[in-house]
Amino acid sequence: MTTTPSGTALQRGIGAARRFNSGPHRAALVVSLLVSLFAALFVTSYSLAMGNPQPHDIPIGVVSESVSPEQLESSLQSATDTSFLVSSYPSADAAKAALEQQQIYAALVTESGSASDLYISSASGASIAHVISAEATQVGSSLGVQLTVTDLDPLRPNDPSGLVLFYLALASTIIGFVGAIQTRVNASGMTIAGELAWDAGRAVLVGLVISLTTGPVFGFETFPFLPVWGVLAMTVFIAGAVYNFFRVIVGGKWALMPTWIIFILISNPSSGGAVAPELLPPFYEFMGRWMPTGATVRALRDLAYFPEALHPEPYVVLGAWLVAATAAFVIARRIRYGFGRVERTPA
Repeated sequence: MTTTPSGTALQRGIGAARRFNSGPHRAALVVSLLVSLFAALFVTSYSLAMGNPQPHDIPIGVVSESVSPEQLESSLQSATDTSFLVSSYPSADAAKAALEQQQIYAALVTESGSASDLYISSASGASIAHVISAEATQVGSSLGVQLTVTDLDPLRPNDPSGLVLFYLALASTIIGFVGAIQTRVNASGMTIAGELAWDAGRAVLVGLVISLTTGPVFGFETFPFLPVWGVLAMTVFIAGAVYNFFRVIVGGKWALMPTWIIFILISNPSSGGAVAPELLPPFYEFMGRWMPTGATVRALRDLAYFPEALHPEPYVVLGAWLVAATAAFVIARRIRYGFGRVERTPA
């Protein structure tokens, strides 16, 4: 039987396709496509969250007999093209207390004629404080008062943009799951007790090193060392536990993908660390409140700038993630492999 050139070419093509499908190139193609997709998702997520911050519903306080909340709201909106929620307070002390509790971002106090004070809190949200203070002169003119801007909670000199706390949370989450990946790859064959012990030890060590580097060593931030160390260690452990769960469920080859989605695509950009929550789109503003990175940022901000007004919510969120992620990993590990040694987790 004579084979035509076209038939030979077709056979070669079929053979090449079979070799491609059964060899390593197919997996390489799948990984390349997935990585490209995740690169696009990364850019999209961060651009949507932080590319064009739009302030909305910013809570503000006012203490005045001559300026009503409605007048201040109208003046601020005209000057900044931003929506505000203005509340009246009975005294300057009450308004300052609300600032310390991070219930409001600024307070206008007009208790002495035309001389008035505009109190802001850069530590609560540097971007919002900048928006308000930048238009203080115009706002004062529209209200017929002369405003003196005072920052009650200024940022540290080494962190004028207020980003160091965000970087702490970012490093803790990324190193958390990267450390878990490297431990499972390079130290296989442990029992579940050994895995959890090393996860905890690694989290404590990473939290210690990050806290030392940021605080005592380089002085990027000033904070109570032990509580910050504890928060960062908890964050590192949570990220590792989430990865460990997915490694058991979907295998080591693909466990990074869902972990990346949770922490890099959702948790980090929605944290409110780089941009205040009121500047984020509604989805990110909502998610940031319940995700580990957002809880870490809020806990660190309280400890660094508002130690007398700590909020329980971020610790509740972190505690819930810690318990849920650890329990999910332990249960999945028990069902699939038992509590004994696993020499090599199947992909």
